[in-house]
Amino acid sequence: MRAVRGQGGAPVLVDVDDAPGEGELLSMRSVGICSSDLLYLRVGTEHVLGHELAGVRADGTAVAVEGLYGCGTCEHCLDGRINLCPQSTQRALGMMADGGMAEQFRAPSARLVDLPAELDGGSGALVEPASVSWHGVRVGGVGPDTRVLVVGAGSVGLLAVAAAQAMGAPEVALAARHPHQRTVGEQLGATEPDGLYDRVIAAAGSAEAVHQSIEQLAPGGTISILGVHYAPVEVPFLPMLNKEATLITSMGYCRHDGGRDMAQAAEMLAARPELAEALITHRFPLEDAAEAFRVAADRASGSTKVVVEVG
Repeated sequence: MRAVRGQGGAPVLVDVDDAPGEGELLSMRSVGICSSDLLYLRVGTEHVLGHELAGVRADGTAVAVEGLYGCGTCEHCLDGRINLCPQSTQRALGMMADGGMAEQFRAPSARLVDLPAELDGGSGALVEPASVSWHGVRVGGVGPDTRVLVVGAGSVGLLAVAAAQAMGAPEVALAARHPHQRTVGEQLGATEPDGLYDRVIAAAGSAEAVHQSIEQLAPGGTISILGVHYAPVEVPFLPMLNKEATLITSMGYCRHDGGRDMAQAAEMLAARPELAEALITHRFPLEDAAEAFRVAADRASGSTKVVVEVG
């Protein structure tokens, strides 16, 4: 069967003897490309790529894969908080273990989430990044009484806009760097930043985004940082002190008292089909994966989310 593996810093279509992964066998349908995949290639991964995964079980049930596995036995995993398990990052799909950019993939049954019938399998890869956004917005305390600003308009930032809206925020503003991102934000109902905000979601993955978040935070407000910062981030302490700001880091997704982040994100996408239509800007077949990665890495391409379609 065919799979896309990292080789010499590039994605290469190869033949593999067995389906990568461990667990239940899935026929893959769509795999998203994100900045983590690009980073894994830069640092020289030789694993099969892909952690934004949607496929079909043997009985035809469409599912998304929770890309955070955890060990399955520690107190955090048993409590459903797989994102807090020390082994979650050590089993990162595409970097520390084979991912699912392949015709078939095996994943633990406990990490599979059924997709709503309204959500097309070709768009199912969007569920994983939507879960990251949903989790970050949720732990940031967004609700009907909060004015929200999202800083950063990549796919995770745009999905954070949708998540904040779904959680009842009366106004969600978006700080976007590129014109095509601003256009998508307007399509989703985001407003231009104006004034101070009760909750700020820093979704750009840069120190500048964190600084802007602090500047536009209302006194007593909360900043939720989405994504991964691989270098130290200096924050201006005095402005934070003067606002008595709360700074929260958001790690992946999990189960919680109100449900399961990935299931709730899937329901959000199913309820708003325009999200996938607006965010998935490019689709490529598996044999064109190298071009898919090139487009995803090219800021000038106008891409928001690039998806490799398998089945």
